[in-house]
Amino acid sequence: MRFPTLFAAALTLTASNVLAQDPTTTAPAPAPATPPAPTQRPVPETVQIPFMPEARLDLIAGDNSALQAGLSVTTALSTYFSLGATAGAGISESGFSGRGDLFGRFSLDPYHQNAWEPYVGGGATVRLDTGGPGTHAYVLGFVGLAGPTMGNVAPGLELGVGGGVRLGVTLRWGSLRRR
Repeated sequence: MRFPTLFAAALTLTASNVLAQDPTTTAPAPAPATPPAPTQRPVPETVQIPFMPEARLDLIAGDNSALQAGLSVTTALSTYFSLGATAGAGISESGFSGRGDLFGRFSLDPYHQNAWEPYVGGGATVRLDTGGPGTHAYVLGFVGLAGPTMGNVAPGLELGVGGGVRLGVTLRWGSLRRR
């Protein structure tokens, strides 16, 4: 059974060699070229910002209540988890008040399926109050909601504890919600 297959292959090769060498024979027309693929519109790239800045205003209610403005920076370690730091300063019942926070934030909706993204977090905070209790370290815990992006800014709300009960309003910059 193999002989007819080999014979047919040899005959095909011989015929193609004869056609290629004989200038009077015409070779079959080449197959038409495939039409070029339609041009696609370029897809805009999402630029990942390794550090996301945040401005915030916090009311800390406790033994020495304070109102502080702060700046934070966070960096994502995974889809769900980011680390951050905050420096804040303002006024308290006893005078100047400042603080530094180190925290981790866990997103409960990292794929932004809802308009407001809930998150929880925790860490440590150090608070300095002049004319009052001095410097103290506290455990920090909070829950929050990051709102829908307006341009490149997203508002947010936080409620937490750490040196008193905290209520915060935030504004985050960066590529937050690219669906």
